[in-house]
Amino acid sequence: MIRIGVVVALPAESRTLTRRPLRRGKLLAVRDTLHFCLSGSGPDNAAKAARRLVEAGCNALVSWGCAGALEEHLQAGDLILPAEVVNVDGTVWPAHPGWHREAVRYAEALPCRVSTGRMTASGGIVHGREAKRTLAAATGAEAVDMESGAVIHTATVLGLPALAIRAIADDAATAIPRSVLDALDPHGDTRLPKLVYNLARRPSDIPDLLRLAMAFKAASATLRAMGPHLHAPGKF
Repeated sequence: MIRIGVVVALPAESRTLTRRPLRRGKLLAVRDTLHFCLSGSGPDNAAKAARRLVEAGCNALVSWGCAGALEEHLQAGDLILPAEVVNVDGTVWPAHPGWHREAVRYAEALPCRVSTGRMTASGGIVHGREAKRTLAAATGAEAVDMESGAVIHTATVLGLPALAIRAIADDAATAIPRSVLDALDPHGDTRLPKLVYNLARRPSDIPDLLRLAMAFKAASATLRAMGPHLHAPGKF
């Protein structure tokens, strides 16, 4: 029996999967064949969550959530189903071929653009056009996130199938406002009082923040549309 374990970094991303609240580091069994774990942001947290899911009996892993575009053809709300994830040192971790084909087949019926291009792993938030352009040139990737590499690497080491399902939340030209970056806690959650304070000091960040919020809304809609695939992933 296939038991899918889903690693999701942030509460806002987890709400595209379930209305039930997730506690960081704790597992939520939606059914015997589907478990979620809220990891917190970053590769270390993602790897720990992946191993918790495996220890609980999951034998297939998914990295779920948002990603940043590195190439200009990707827009907010586009779905990314990378055939492989590349680390900054050049190490490549492939998604499970059969599962990847099933996911792409499902996604092609959704009202969003789908890309299967390479994604890269990052240890921190990549923001700003120049930083994204440099990373794209170094890795050949068209999108980036902080957790998928750790999840797929963990699965590869353990001999398990894995898949990354991501939606674009910021395009290649988008710079995440400094007010937002400075308000993030170590787990990637936004400290609201700090954000309000920052915006009061930098009101010029407000338009960028609103654009980012609209982009996240588009990404969330795409993830919700892809969610049923986790309940019926087909044979792989």
